Amino acid sequence: MKLQTIVVPQKDGITLSHKHNVMLVGSCFTESIGEKMEYFGFRCMRNPFGILYNPFSIATCLEYCIENKAICDNDMVFNNHLWHSWHHHSKFSNTSKEQCLHKCNSTIAQAHDFLKEVDYIFITWGTALTYTLKEQNMIVGNCHKWPGYNFDRRLSSVEEITARYITLVEKLHSYNPKAKIILTVSPIRHWKEGYRENQLSKSALHLAVDHLQRQSDTFHYFPSYEIVMDELRDYRFFESDMLHPNSVAIEIIWEKLLDTYTTDNTCDICNIMDKYQKMKQHRPFYPDSDEYKAHQDKMEQIKLKLKELIGREV
Repeated sequence: MKLQTIVVPQKDGITLSHKHNVMLVGSCFTESIGEKMEYFGFRCMRNPFGILYNPFSIATCLEYCIENKAICDNDMVFNNHLWHSWHHHSKFSNTSKEQCLHKCNSTIAQAHDFLKEVDYIFITWGTALTYTLKEQNMIVGNCHKWPGYNFDRRLSSVEEITARYITLVEKLHSYNPKAKIILTVSPIRHWKEGYRENQLSKSALHLAVDHLQRQSDTFHYFPSYEIVMDELRDYRFFESDMLHPNSVAIEIIWEKLLDTYTTDNTCDICNIMDKYQKMKQHRPFYPDSDEYKAHQDKMEQIKLKLKELIGREV
C-alpha cells in the first residue's frame, strides 16, 4: 500500500559534478541548496545580490553581473539610518554609502568573472508579485521598509516573465554560450501577500517555466515545489511558521537533486566530503594527545584524496 505520491524529477540530460561551476540565484530556498553545495565541495557562488524573490529582480541581478554594470546613486535609498540598494538584499546595506556601493559592486565584479565559466545557473522564483518604485518606474528587489505608498504592487503575467527571460538568455549566451539554466519554484508560500494571491502567483511562475522550456532548450526544471507540496505534504516537514521547509525537507530535496543530476562517482565524492566536513567540526578535549594527532593525520589524508578526485583544494 503506497502512502505517498512520489515525485520523480526528470534527468533532462544534465550531469552535475565537482568540476562544474554553479551559480544559484533567487529566494531563500536557493540559500538552503547553496549551503548544501558548498558543504559538499561543489564550486559555486550564491546570490550575488542577496536573497531575491521575483523573476524580474533576479533577471536584473544576472544582467548586472553579465555586463559588470555598477550600482550608482539612482539605485540607492537612505532609510532607517542605512544606505540600501533597491536591487539588493538588506545584507548589503550599510551606514556608509561608499561602503554599501563598494560591497555591491565588488560582488558584481566577482560574479561577472564567475559567470564567464559557469556551467549551470539554478534560479529559484519565489513570487510573481512585484513592487515598482513609482518615482523611477523600477521594479525593486527589496522595499527596505520604505512606505508602501511609494510602490505599485501587481501580479506579473506569464507573457511578461517569459519575454524577460528570453532576453536574459540572449545576453547570457553572448557572454557564456555553454551556460544552462535550471529553474525551480520555491515551495515557500508568500502568505503575507494573501492565500489567494500566493496561489495565483505560484501558478503564473509554473506557467512561465513551461513557456520558457517550450521556447528554448537552455531552460530545465527541477520540481522542488512539487516535492514539498505533493510528496511530503505534511506540516512535520515545515518550520514552526508552517511556511518554510525544515532541515528534513531540505535534506530530502537535496538527495533527490543528487539522484537526478549526478553520477555514482560524484555521490561517492560527496560521501567522502561529508566525512571530511564532520572531522573538521570535531573539537578535541586534549589537542596535544596522540589520538587527536592521529585524527589530524587521517583528515589530511582525506583532504589529499579529495584534491586528487576533484582537481583542486577543498
